[in-house]
Amino acid sequence: MSSDAGKQEKGNIITSEGAVIGVKNKVRDGLAAFEGKEATQWMQMEESKIIVYTTSFSGVRRAHEDCKYILGIFHNHRVKVEERDVYASESYHRELEERLKGADFTLPQVFINGQHIGDKEMVDELNEIGELKKMLQEFPKINTSITCQMCGGYDFIPCIKCGGSKNSVFNNFTSEFRALKCTACDENGLQPCPHCKS
Repeated sequence: MSSDAGKQEKGNIITSEGAVIGVKNKVRDGLAAFEGKEATQWMQMEESKIIVYTTSFSGVRRAHEDCKYILGIFHNHRVKVEERDVYASESYHRELEERLKGADFTLPQVFINGQHIGDKEMVDELNEIGELKKMLQEFPKINTSITCQMCGGYDFIPCIKCGGSKNSVFNNFTSEFRALKCTACDENGLQPCPHCKS
């Protein structure tokens, strides 16, 4: 064994006498293991899916145009994309912030098989060098000219349970009715199209 003070062996910090005085990067390794588990959960939930977080808010023109541009790239590759509009749904906005650990981000943001690919510049670069095509080889090709008959290609429909009112009626066996928030839809009274999401 070398006599260098502070020698590291298998992640341990060891003195010149051979005593273990600490573990290198223990906190960092613990955080990495936690983040790895969280990333694995996303990968399991989104296996064989392409998720693109976008915004339909045209007030920020650049972001809105970038989102349309990236969706167009996937359209040209003829693969099915699940668009998550952070402007239309507060839950998608919170979800994206959670996934990016609260870091500043621009839209769009792309995830393939649960793994973060990046923003418009990154996806555009991957497309230019042919890497995106390789990443999309496992995804079945779809006929992009067919529009869903249920949602018209918007991916969302008015809530089936509350009709888009965002309320469900509650009657406690009295003549009095109370309106409760519907749990089947988002804050806009919409729910994902069951035909498109299947």
